[in-house]
Amino acid sequence: MPVDFDSTLIRRGRAAVTMTELAAFVKTLEERPVCTLLEELPQIARLSDTKFSLALTTLRRRFRGETPADQLQLRATAWEIAKGVDDRNTADRIRGIFTVERA
Repeated sequence: MPVDFDSTLIRRGRAAVTMTELAAFVKTLEERPVCTLLEELPQIARLSDTKFSLALTTLRRRFRGETPADQLQLRATAWEIAKGVDDRNTADRIRGIFTVERA
């Protein structure tokens, strides 16, 4: 039986209940290398609505700071990751992270 490995980020996100713990979760999202975050997208997308909303805001802010070429690559990678996810809601959340919001 495969072991489901949760990273420190995911464990921190699941366990966060206080403002201090939620702030530590967001700080970890801000500091985590993008390539590592991409690997963790399915687990991030499975967090509770509130915690996912914090992650979404943080990741979108990071996404907007990337070059246009990197933004396109991140979006394409997220869509590829979403294709491999069985749960539709989780896949939709992954695709939504790197969607450009129109004003």
